[in-house]
Amino acid sequence: MADNLKAIKGLASDYAYEVLYNKIISIDLAPGTSVSPTQLSKNLGISRTPIQRACTKLAENGLLEVLPQRGSYVSLININRVYESFYMRNLLEQAAIQQVCGLNDRNKVAFLLEQNIYNQRKALEHNLYEKYFEYDNNFHHIIYNAANMLYIEQAMAQVSLDQNRIRQLKILSNIRIDPTLNEHQKILDSIKSGDADAASFNIYVHISKFAEDTISIHEKYPDYFSNWKSAQDIKPSLQKQNFYGFGK
Repeated sequence: MADNLKAIKGLASDYAYEVLYNKIISIDLAPGTSVSPTQLSKNLGISRTPIQRACTKLAENGLLEVLPQRGSYVSLININRVYESFYMRNLLEQAAIQQVCGLNDRNKVAFLLEQNIYNQRKALEHNLYEKYFEYDNNFHHIIYNAANMLYIEQAMAQVSLDQNRIRQLKILSNIRIDPTLNEHQKILDSIKSGDADAASFNIYVHISKFAEDTISIHEKYPDYFSNWKSAQDIKPSLQKQNFYGFGK
């Protein structure tokens, strides 16, 4: 009986976490918004204990800030975490796409990416922004999957929470949507040709645009950010770096 109660409480806290997580990432709960466990308990129809557990986990992941005697608030977007996560993503996706370009048969991955870009365009035509965000994520998932680097993709997801809020705000604000689709197309074209250097460069160009996007978002939502630097400080410059990697 005790084990059953623990399982039920665990399921309830997982459910509360998933609901809150999705609301924070989708900006339904904007940065700085107050989060009331009592109100959430009423809205979700579960007790406060699993709500508090979910809030503790969200705080550990950097999405919630719990202030003693003051309450809980959705964390502001930390620009240092954004920069570091994009830096990591740039390196990992270049490694992944080089693996893909080295495949003897790239027809399947090219077909999946082509279909994905088509779905992205259709979602935008119908203003289905959540669906577009899903397709955008899946575009990069297809590359990781083809490179047999899903564990790395999962690890990357753990440090990309603020990055994903930036990406969501970009879509909701209709910032650089068409250029982003064109960048995806160039990545696809380089995979089709098997040109690993061009593919890596196109990944860099695509991901480095985070600075331009973030600056535009900050101009529109300055209160959403903490430790903001000058616009010039977060603009990356192209650097050719050499890394030794593990072959497969």
